[in-house]
Amino acid sequence: MNKRQQVFNGIVLWLGLAFLGLMLQNFYSVLQYIFFLRVPIIVGLLLLFLPTISVSTGFSAMLKNLFVLRANNQLVLVIGGAVLAGLSTIQVFDIILYNSHLRFDVPQQQGIPEFLQYLIAIILSLPIAIKATQLSKKEIEEADHSWEGWGIIFGVVAGALVLITAYFARKFFESNQVLEKVLLKIIAFFPERIQRGYIDGNSNLSYGIAGIAVFSIFLLIVYGLGYFIFKPRSISNRFEVPALFYIILILSIMVVWVGGISFFNDVSRIPTLLLFLVISSASYTIFKIDHFYKIYSKNNWLKPTEQKWINVISQRLKNQQSEDKTLVVVCASGGGIQASGWTTKVLTGLQQELGSKFTQAIGWISSVSGGSVGTMFYLDRFGDQGYPEENQLKQIFKSATEDSLDATGWGLAYPDLLRFIGLPFVIPKEQEDDTATEQDRGTAIEIDWKGEMKNPSASLGSWSEKIDQGIIPIPIFNATLVEDGRRFLVSPMTFSKHENCKSIDFNTLYPEYDIDVTTAARLSATFPYVSPVCRPSQESRWNYHIGDGGYFDNFGIGTSIELLDQLLESAQSHQIKKVILLQINAFPDDENPEKEKGAPGWQMEVIGSLLALLNVRSSTQNEGNTLNIELLTDKYKCGYKHDEQEKMLQFLKDKSCQKGVEIMHIPVKFPRGKINPPLSWQLTQEQKEAIQNAWKEWKTSNYEIISELKKIFPE
Repeated sequence: MNKRQQVFNGIVLWLGLAFLGLMLQNFYSVLQYIFFLRVPIIVGLLLLFLPTISVSTGFSAMLKNLFVLRANNQLVLVIGGAVLAGLSTIQVFDIILYNSHLRFDVPQQQGIPEFLQYLIAIILSLPIAIKATQLSKKEIEEADHSWEGWGIIFGVVAGALVLITAYFARKFFESNQVLEKVLLKIIAFFPERIQRGYIDGNSNLSYGIAGIAVFSIFLLIVYGLGYFIFKPRSISNRFEVPALFYIILILSIMVVWVGGISFFNDVSRIPTLLLFLVISSASYTIFKIDHFYKIYSKNNWLKPTEQKWINVISQRLKNQQSEDKTLVVVCASGGGIQASGWTTKVLTGLQQELGSKFTQAIGWISSVSGGSVGTMFYLDRFGDQGYPEENQLKQIFKSATEDSLDATGWGLAYPDLLRFIGLPFVIPKEQEDDTATEQDRGTAIEIDWKGEMKNPSASLGSWSEKIDQGIIPIPIFNATLVEDGRRFLVSPMTFSKHENCKSIDFNTLYPEYDIDVTTAARLSATFPYVSPVCRPSQESRWNYHIGDGGYFDNFGIGTSIELLDQLLESAQSHQIKKVILLQINAFPDDENPEKEKGAPGWQMEVIGSLLALLNVRSSTQNEGNTLNIELLTDKYKCGYKHDEQEKMLQFLKDKSCQKGVEIMHIPVKFPRGKINPPLSWQLTQEQKEAIQNAWKEWKTSNYEIISELKKIFPE
């Protein structure tokens, strides 16, 4: 485009904007009503376009599985809840539309006919109901073993009951004289200017005020009952309310209460959003609101291990008959429930291929985020012989891939929402020694995980004894200290000292305290906004907040390289002649595009810097990890570069290298093109099958590596 064309286009653009401004002046009253109706308009648009945003945009990896339901009763709740949200939206819209002329002195508009209101409510509910039905068909048939048509039928019945109940309740309360008198007395406490819009010209209640007042109280009762009825419990295979229902419930309450508050505030020109932010921030300050993870004093029998972690490694390798020991080090990457499932599938699959001797050679597992969750379920089912029994392998994968999104939805909809809107004091206490702030979406997901564990009460202290005896490998759940950005190693072992600025571990900061294993995994898997950053529940000198381990290193490589270097430099390492560094990556490498069109300039101007920051983080971590592995293999000789397949196989076959410790790096990456891996805490049946098929594909394409590993770990 030449300079003259650019000038011409610029003139046309500005003339068009000027003309549009003049035209809008003729529709000033329309713009006013759009402003007054902004809350129901926004909620209505969300109801209409949430399925499209969640499924067909860049947010699909995080939001699509919200619409995948696992049982007919969940489908009933979602369809009925969608109708309720649609009804709430159109009722608030109608009441503000009809009464704005009384409150704001604008031209009067006619209300929406009652029949049309119910029809619009159904229309608003259809996108969510239809998309949930479409995406849940296969899931309900396979998981619930029933025909999804029953869910549709009863869902339609539930929606019809919502509309019928609303119709008769509206007729009853609008003609109820007692209710009208009570509301009139309440309104009489406000100045006359504030009463406008709630009272008509005949000193009676304005249209719809009585009905919406009762409806809002009804919604609060439903919401309050949901806290106790739907609360997560550590029970496997129990009924769970879908996370999508919680979102619908929040929208239903928001449109009624926020819409009502904006109608009240707009006459005084008080910005509702600004008022809410002020109240919320003031509440956090006044009530000292924060998120906590529970730590508790160690029991007498759970004393910190006196053995150094380096000495413990020999206990894991004692079953190897040869004097030349082979150490397996596992690094499990982050990536939500996809990483959890892939981690367990790889580790259990390798045991099935190579036998228990491979598992007994694992010295430690350095895991991050979703990989930490998979590690937790994997180690939970270890027997006293030092590996999980064959009959436990399928259960490990099942537990690691069970849905946790619904529990997170409950935590977000209840304790966290109440805390955020300035009502932390209404959150019930669960036990005498608990505080209300200990309940959040983080503790909710912990409770859900415990329902899938064989030993739900396991703590780092109880695992410490098993590590000392060589029963389980050392788990290292990598997290990040928010305040200074250091790696935080949550593990039963002690690795660092305060003066070590590279990383710090839990036992060093809190030597007198213990935490549950589920808490340790949750700290590592503090996925942004899905679970909250949090600090210890007990006051301490070190009140760090903990974030996801992926901020520092999403692959767990950094910790393993550092520990391997310490181990191989120590005097106790003389028997270790081979190290297999197993890197489990939950996602395939990004493809190198042949052509890059480039995003629009406006988009790059607004979020380009943020995109660069996010994208460079992963590439920087990958390059740094690759370099560190190469330096380590060069230092201890007999190594090879990670991308040299022939040298990798030659290493396995070569028995003559006597220069030092042989280090083999085996990346086990999720194959490309199997599925679009989700980033949420829910997998569909198809996605679970894809993980299992991906492992079969990896075995087939890497059969030579498997064959040579079998020689290292003969049965």
